[in-house]
Amino acid sequence: MGVQRHLKVLGIFARLCHRDGKAGYVDDMPRVSSYLRKTCQRYSELRPLIRILNRCDPVDETVGYTF
Repeated sequence: MGVQRHLKVLGIFARLCHRDGKAGYVDDMPRVSSYLRKTCQRYSELRPLIRILNRCDPVDETVGYTF
């Protein structure tokens, strides 16, 4: 359910920017995209969707160390 909601929100934000000229919503798209990716990572069935998202909007993977 969360994946569908996040995809819908991203689509609405894109429409508001392109059709209605409300560019402020573009600033929120990375946050919603992050939510979508995190939700998809929880379910192995959604791995193909992650690959599609990575082709459309590549994300740099960071490796960090905590001490």
